[in-house]
Order: sequence, then C-alpha cells, then structure tokens
Amino acid sequence: MSLKPYRGLRLYIYKDPSTRAIRYPELTWYLQEHIPHCTVEVRDEFLTYAREHWGAEPRRLSPAIASARVIDVLRCEPVGEPLPGEVTFEERILSDPARRVGGVLYEGYTLQNLFQSLIPREELRLGILHAILTQRMLVTKELGDGRGHARTIILGQPVLISTTGLVEAPALPREVYVKLQLFRSPDMQQLLLEEERRKLGELVLSPDDERLTEVVKGYVLMGVFYYLFGEAFCDDMRCRLYNAHTHEELVEAQIRSGRLCTTHQQMLDSLKTAPAT
Repeated sequence: MSLKPYRGLRLYIYKDPSTRAIRYPELTWYLQEHIPHCTVEVRDEFLTYAREHWGAEPRRLSPAIASARVIDVLRCEPVGEPLPGEVTFEERILSDPARRVGGVLYEGYTLQNLFQSLIPREELRLGILHAILTQRMLVTKELGDGRGHARTIILGQPVLISTTGLVEAPALPREVYVKLQLFRSPDMQQLLLEEERRKLGELVLSPDDERLTEVVKGYVLMGVFYYLFGEAFCDDMRCRLYNAHTHEELVEAQIRSGRLCTTHQQMLDSLKTAPAT
C-alpha cells in the first residue's frame, strides 16, 4: 500500500515495560524528525491500554492470547485450545506486563490479528499506524519454509516488534553453534551460550542493552515504510531497513551505520511536499 496523496502519519507506539533500555523520548524525537508530517504518541503497554481505554476484557484476552501459543516449532501452528494452566499464565502476565516471559513462543500473525481486533475502527483509519513493542517471542512459518522461525518484526497493522526477538532471533557466529553440539544437557548449553555472548560483547545485542533504542528506531521505520510504500526491507547492509539475519548484520545496519540508504532516504524526503494535516 502507498498512501497517495500522503497527508501525514499519526504513529502510536506501545511500550514494552519488561525492558528499561528503551528511551521513548529519544525514539519519539527521532521518528518525528525523520518522517515528514509525522506525529508520534507513546502509549502504555498495548494490552493494558486496550483494557483501560477500549474496554478489552481480561477474561477473554487470556484464553485468546494463550491460543496463539506454538508448541511444535516445526509445524508452527497455534495450539487453538489452550490448557487451563496456560490461560492462568497469561492472566498473570496481563496483571504484571513487566514480568518477563521466558521460553514461550507465539504465532506472529495470529497474535497480530488478535491485537488488530482490539483496536477501534476510528483508530484504523488511513494515516494511522500502531507499532507494538512486545516481549513475546514471535514465530512464523512462511511459504516454502520447512519449519517455523523466530521473528523480530511482523509487518502490517499493527506492527509487532519483539524486543526478545531482537536479542534471540538473529544468529550468532557459526562456531558458537558448533560448540553447543558438544553438550547434550540443555543447562550446559545455556551456560555455554551465556559465556559466548559475554565474550562477543558489543558484537551482539543483549537483554536491556543500552543500544536497544537505536535498534528499535530502525525496526519502527521498517513498519512505517511497509505502511507508506508497501516495502520494508533493503539489500544494503548499511541501511536501517536491512533485514538482518545475524547479530553482526543487525549491529552493522542499526548501530554502526544507523542511517537509511540513499534510495530510502529519498523516498522519505519525497513526503516533505505533502500538505500538513
């Protein structure tokens, strides 16, 4: 989709309270500075906001979210009918969204459809985009894939950006996985993984990494480009829109470069002549 004529963008960003690393004033300033005629509003965590402002009912939300869980990553299908314990778990997360969810996978498009259904129609008008930062680990199985894959972002309306996915989804150097194969114990593998991450230092993104704000800037831009122009990714490894598959690529695109390529910068600049709303 391309918004023609472009009359400005209202961008709602929903916080992820599970991480303190994201500097929302800086994120807001960056987006309003770089996207012509863009107004950014930062809101509370999405499901909290939906309950407090749109009347979403927790007793219905918990089973709906639990039904988006993925147990078998090879099939990558949502469970559909959750167990009572899974519903109870989601109830606890709803009551304390800052509590970190570890080891739980959610089918990305199922969760996106659920979240979209909670947004009032008047906030789904042309020129409004919702970007939800979530700690939930998102997985999808694209056409032709043999198995599900962890995702950093689900494009569309709303955009879902997994802060856990930004840390866990990009691949580490190949030699790390070779070392992991030497151990059968999951506990030993986890200890080794933590040690390898520590050795890699700034070459990888870590939980509560102070650079997370810089990375989120680029991923929100991906969602904006998809909404405005129908495309989100770039082949240039030094462009913020590069779809990084490794930590090395992510750090290169979002931190070392931190810029759009010439082509995508010109696309944004072309919106400057749009009439302000």
